[in-house]
Amino acid sequence: MLTALAGALTPILLIICLGYFLGKKTHYLESPSLGDLVSNLGLPALLLYSVLSMQMQIFSMLKIIAATVLVLAIVALASFIFLKILKLPTRFYLPPLVNPNTGNLGIPIAYALFGSEGMAIAVVISSVVQISHFTLGVGFMSGAYNPKQLLKNGPVIALLIGALLLSLNVSLPSPLMNTLNMLSHITLPIMLMLLGKSLSTLSVKESNKISRAAMLSAFRPLVGGLSACLVVFFFPLSHLESVVLVVLNAMPVAVISYMLAIKFKGPVDEIALMILISLPISLGAVGIFWWFYI
Repeated sequence: MLTALAGALTPILLIICLGYFLGKKTHYLESPSLGDLVSNLGLPALLLYSVLSMQMQIFSMLKIIAATVLVLAIVALASFIFLKILKLPTRFYLPPLVNPNTGNLGIPIAYALFGSEGMAIAVVISSVVQISHFTLGVGFMSGAYNPKQLLKNGPVIALLIGALLLSLNVSLPSPLMNTLNMLSHITLPIMLMLLGKSLSTLSVKESNKISRAAMLSAFRPLVGGLSACLVVFFFPLSHLESVVLVVLNAMPVAVISYMLAIKFKGPVDEIALMILISLPISLGAVGIFWWFYI
């Protein structure tokens, strides 16, 4: 079992390391349009292809969406109480603790561990977390929120289109599905390399914050995974849906939280530390949850 887990995660870690190396030594990944390409074209294509190719029922999709929202709500409540105990401001610390990196890390891990069916579930969960990033994340860190931002979010649009097609029981023509499949194949490696590149550019200047960042880093994957375990115990999900939900909610702090902290002048150094420290903790938690459920 450990061999299977190591075999699944090793390619992911190697591609992240490749992205880190390319980010440090080359300019290959520096185009700002590369991230937009993945967010607005690759990830929506991956979502549509994954959901439609496994012929997920609309009820199953709604169950996954509802379960994800419930997990995020539980983690948000637990994080709010935790931050109040530590006397830390919720404005900048709540979004990183609530929103996991389900995109450029969670989806590849779900694919590696559970195959295409697990990835289809993961992209639905990731789309919900994307909405949380652009509502709770932007809303808290900026102190304001504009709902029109969601209308520009590719995965959200793809989720709505996918739900509409499923509800109408409409199948896309084979040439169009093949096109979506080809586009989706470029998405996972680029997402992982962009994650590595983001890690290569993180700037940490205040080492005295390491202990607090380590505590917050451990909180994110452990409370996220345990909250998901609580939800799947009471929620009518299949075994595969349950384990994917648990694994994705055990993901580390998302890189987008670091980008939002830069934009809205938050504790950038500390959130950078949280991303770095929470990554190995998260992978360890994934191994534990995967072992328990499999």
